[in-house]
Amino acid sequence: MRPAGILPHYRILAVAGVALLHLLAYLVVTRINAARPEQALWDLATALDGSIPHLPLTWPLYWLVYPFVPVVGLLAMRRMPDPVFRRCVLAFSGMLLLGAVVQLLLPARAPWPESPAPMQDFYHSSGLVLPYANLPSMHVAFAVLAAAMYGSVSPSRGRPLIAAAGAAGITLATLTLKEHYVLDAVAGVALALGTWWWWRSRAETVTWRVGR
Repeated sequence: MRPAGILPHYRILAVAGVALLHLLAYLVVTRINAARPEQALWDLATALDGSIPHLPLTWPLYWLVYPFVPVVGLLAMRRMPDPVFRRCVLAFSGMLLLGAVVQLLLPARAPWPESPAPMQDFYHSSGLVLPYANLPSMHVAFAVLAAAMYGSVSPSRGRPLIAAAGAAGITLATLTLKEHYVLDAVAGVALALGTWWWWRSRAETVTWRVGR
């Protein structure tokens, strides 16, 4: 069992591998979906989406996911015994691949507003994204899974609550910034919690909170 500390080199390589898998999956999905006609996109709008206000100033919270997931995820991973860490890598990788398959099967329209925030408009016009949403929202899924894993291994009581609040804020920002429909976010949360349950349920005999 490895105490908490700096990630050893093989763990760093594993994390880098997951990040590379994420990039490759995103590129493959977007290139395939880009070639599809407009009528192939699913419209997932609900009445609830219409009642959610567009709040352009929430874009910093939306972008928080990019430092949030690496920081919270690494804080969790450094406390995991090796068997739990290996299962963690499998969990993130499996969630990525499952999300990519669903996005290929159900490419969805985007709820993008007519007057996006300046940073949001720059992002949309950069060529990095396509004019449709993703079901499930991997933006939400990553934030929720990282927070849930951190809550499982952290010896602190307050810090997991902060991580959970961060994931909730990121999820809310995806809706108020009009990057995703409610169903996208709900699917992202469900995917993350299902992945977390799979990761957590098979390690009940392992001492979780390492290096207190």
